[in-house]
Amino acid sequence: MNKKEKRRQELLNILNQSLTPLTGEELAKTYGVTRQVIVNDMATLRSAGYPIRSTVKGYEISKAATQGILRSIICRHKAEDLRTELHTIIALGGLIHNISVNHDVYGNLTAPLSIKTEADIEDFLKRQKDSASGLLSKLNDGLHTHLIEAPTMDAMEQIIKTLQDLHILVTPDK
Repeated sequence: MNKKEKRRQELLNILNQSLTPLTGEELAKTYGVTRQVIVNDMATLRSAGYPIRSTVKGYEISKAATQGILRSIICRHKAEDLRTELHTIIALGGLIHNISVNHDVYGNLTAPLSIKTEADIEDFLKRQKDSASGLLSKLNDGLHTHLIEAPTMDAMEQIIKTLQDLHILVTPDK
């Protein structure tokens, strides 16, 4: 096994054991290589079939089976209601996997979120505030889609109902 193969095997072991995502910068320091080397290693491992996800918090092994009920929801809200949207989903036991928006030129744009705790919400809001980019949902006047997960169907229904009551969830005209 050469040096690259050994490092990639060790990366898989570290990711499998880690409870939280690991940044490319952290991994690069651990192995004394550049972040770009880690990016290339992760791409190589993905192409070999390993379920490695790249999130805003770093790399993680994607769990093959979800723990609960998955649902894609369509939402619209103002920027000042972002905390309410995220808190509602998390407080009712949900997990926010990603956000998607439709762009006229680029089509569907999706970004991973992996928000599961209040600390994740605070971290996301801080990064968003410190960024000059703004919210992805601003591309469509606040309209966006989230893939969310809930532990049970009852929890999912409660999330949906609460978001409807808050006028955040977009429901098709009947």
